[in-house]
Amino acid sequence: MTVTKKIVRSAGVLAAAVGLVALSNPAYAAGDVYKGTGWRILKGQGIESLSPDPYVIHLVKPKASATKLTAAQTKKAEKDLRAQAKKTAAQLTSVTGTKFTLAGGYHKEQNACNTAERHVITVGLKYRPFMPGNKPGFSQAHPCYATGNHSAWGGWIWVDSEYWKPGDYKLSPTLISNMLSHEIGHAIGLDHANVDGPDANRTADNFECVSNSTKDLPVMCSPNGGHARAKGGTDARAEKYAGVYTKWDIAGLKALKANYSR
Repeated sequence: MTVTKKIVRSAGVLAAAVGLVALSNPAYAAGDVYKGTGWRILKGQGIESLSPDPYVIHLVKPKASATKLTAAQTKKAEKDLRAQAKKTAAQLTSVTGTKFTLAGGYHKEQNACNTAERHVITVGLKYRPFMPGNKPGFSQAHPCYATGNHSAWGGWIWVDSEYWKPGDYKLSPTLISNMLSHEIGHAIGLDHANVDGPDANRTADNFECVSNSTKDLPVMCSPNGGHARAKGGTDARAEKYAGVYTKWDIAGLKALKANYSR
């Protein structure tokens, strides 16, 4: 089965969001569903569904020349990524019924969908991997899809190593967790959840996503979201639910899975 690559970008540098508003679900005819309140599927970029067959997340062995990290920083980065990938895989399994696991050891780099292994998602570290332009503070997911049925095939994720280096782009553990779940969400078919809010400028701006009384944003909010990530959210709640998909993301994940059998 042939596969096609699409690139989805996500920023790892977060800021407070303002002016968020919840929108109602649109009505749908019978058949596949591709968007709803706080979520959207990457249909325009090829992915329409999530297969019931298992998916495996692998880390790529870091190269010091590519990451610009010290040995100690690399060790910490790998520990953080493995810990969150395992948690994300467990939640994805619980929500979708499709089994997701984190493999031990390392996997070779994936860099083209026509050679990418089916249902394998690799996560690697690079210094400023965002293309084009090597934009600082940004990570990037490269999802692939099966052209036969447009289910998520897998793909690869490059995480900006700057998150573990002292400086402007160093991130807290909470933000790193949210970032990785965000990128894995892209890899399996979730798009950014942004919508035009109360400013009505006909543009879905950064952090312009649905929210609630506890100031949660969809994890798939661009450039990055998560629990209590809107303006006024508490650090305690953000830390407690770091990397955990919200009710909006979960609705999108369930729609992805349901689309496979519709």
